[in-house]
Amino acid sequence: MSDIFNKAVEKNPKEDLCIVYVMFFDEKRGQVPLLMYPDDRLRNDKRYMRPINYHPVWFLETEELDHIDLEYKGYTFFGKKFLAKSVRQKRRAGLEVETPETIVIIVSLPVEIDIFGDELIKRLIEELRDHFEDKLYKVIESEIAMETVIKTPKIQECISRGKKIKVFMRELIDKTIKDYFSKAIEKRAESPSFKTQKAISYFSLKGFEFSPLSSLKGEGAFTNVELFDLLKKASDNIMPLSPLLITHLNYIEKSQEIEITVQNNTDKDLTNIAITITHVKDYFEREIMAQKVDFWFPQEELLFISPIVPYIDEYLVIIKQEDDSGISQKILTHRIDLKLISKINS
Repeated sequence: MSDIFNKAVEKNPKEDLCIVYVMFFDEKRGQVPLLMYPDDRLRNDKRYMRPINYHPVWFLETEELDHIDLEYKGYTFFGKKFLAKSVRQKRRAGLEVETPETIVIIVSLPVEIDIFGDELIKRLIEELRDHFEDKLYKVIESEIAMETVIKTPKIQECISRGKKIKVFMRELIDKTIKDYFSKAIEKRAESPSFKTQKAISYFSLKGFEFSPLSSLKGEGAFTNVELFDLLKKASDNIMPLSPLLITHLNYIEKSQEIEITVQNNTDKDLTNIAITITHVKDYFEREIMAQKVDFWFPQEELLFISPIVPYIDEYLVIIKQEDDSGISQKILTHRIDLKLISKINS
């Protein structure tokens, strides 16, 4: 995302899933962001907004198409325009108080997971229109009122009213996205196509775990991105989420190797363990190391050394355990970023 996003602002982890722009057409300023999810701080960043300002959705008649897409620097921007109720005084001659508001919703997804874009933007628009179509003009009034130099009590009340509505809109967007991804991933995983495999590879590379029992989470900085219902509990025979723990990573640049220290984080012996290290190329995993561990003592640390592939910086460590019937269960997935390790070690 470094090509588009301002590095000076800390990235919200949810940006790796999707970004939602709720825009309106202002009579004086043109297209203006009303709300951005998950982070509203970049709405004034010109580089960040470039693909939004030039999106073809602005040049189409309202609701002419179901939606229209723009692909830009590794992202697909799904755009849809619709009209919403308005009873505010317009700022251009010839427009009536009742002239509808022009609203544009744009959903940005990495191209690796744009398979979800069509349905997601439809779902978001349905929810926003059902709950806020008659209130959007109040949010627009609030946005315009913030430009006022002298803010009277009436103007301050208008601004406050709009901000409260935006809080509820943001919560609705967040809930809709979580509900959609949790169900869509489960459904598509049952009959995976090439695009589905591509999407799952992307999620894996970013450190996300798929489980309707545990939530869609990521390693490290992504642990606060939860897309499944956490109230769903695993049955007693499900293994703990973290029986293994990576305690140390070391990138040896001279020999082009990675040293990975893993600890048995339980009070039990682990048997029939298989560890593999892969990298993702063209959205398919390619194995570069495979090793078996017959017996692993409680709290014991084991060191694994793997070669790396030139010009590949991201790798997946996957550790599975095989039961007596020969069925393997994944017990650890961890993403390794060589650039990040080098930065920490230096």
